[in-house]
Amino acid sequence: LEAEPESIFGGSAEPPDSLFHTFLSLVSMRVITATVFAAAASSGATNLTRNPIRRVVSMLQDMQKKIEAEAKAQEKAFHKFQCYCDTNTKELTAAMVEGQAKLDQLGTDIEGSEAARKQTLSDLAGAKEDREEANKAIEDSEEMREKENKDFTSESGELKSNIEAMGNAIVAISKGMTGSFLQTPTASVVNRLVANSPDLTFAERDQVQSYLQAQSTGGYAPASGQIVGILKQMKETMEGDLADLTKQENESIAGFNGLNAAKNREIQASTDAIEENMKKSGEYAVGIVTMKGNKED
Repeated sequence: LEAEPESIFGGSAEPPDSLFHTFLSLVSMRVITATVFAAAASSGATNLTRNPIRRVVSMLQDMQKKIEAEAKAQEKAFHKFQCYCDTNTKELTAAMVEGQAKLDQLGTDIEGSEAARKQTLSDLAGAKEDREEANKAIEDSEEMREKENKDFTSESGELKSNIEAMGNAIVAISKGMTGSFLQTPTASVVNRLVANSPDLTFAERDQVQSYLQAQSTGGYAPASGQIVGILKQMKETMEGDLADLTKQENESIAGFNGLNAAKNREIQASTDAIEENMKKSGEYAVGIVTMKGNKED
């Protein structure tokens, strides 16, 4: 040989750094060996006598350069792919961590929404119950007011009739028309009032009854002035009773109106609460379904 050929790897004797380089080196050696034998055979077949080994070495060196260029390209692609994998792994890991955090948060949000909806449904039931109680209170109040007014109408009507009868009796007796007065139905009313009045003494009751009887029979009668005074006293007592009864009725009406106004405000507040809680309950229900769907996804 004219010159000692350099290493077929460009003079570098350093071992490959990775499994990838080792693989490429093995492939290169096999290709080179096969090429040497092929070149020798070709040289013998064609009777080439001029430096056949040099030609083979040159050819091998050219092949080495080509193989090294391809190896570098493949190594670059390998590193690029490895970088891509590393980056994607980090991103995937981060996405998994973020996804788990979202799942945990969704679970917490679902529990919170379910608890809030449960409380909303409880508030809704309470508002409905409050409205029913307020309506019942108004119904009871109206029933009681109707009874009270009926009683007042009856009692006040009787008192007014008695007061009127007593007034007619006073006028008739004062004008000396007792005889004609006793022929009217009003006289019977006065007699009944005198007989049943708890405000008259026995003597007063006897005096008035004796006067009225004497006037009807023409017998002796006490002085009319005393009788008129007793009847006026009875009339004033009945007027006082009517005034008290009317005052009580007016107070009852005011209480009824106040109660109804308060209960109507309660009904309106309960109705507003019912509408609001129904709306909130629906929103919670939709939100819960949506969050559960997102969690499943």
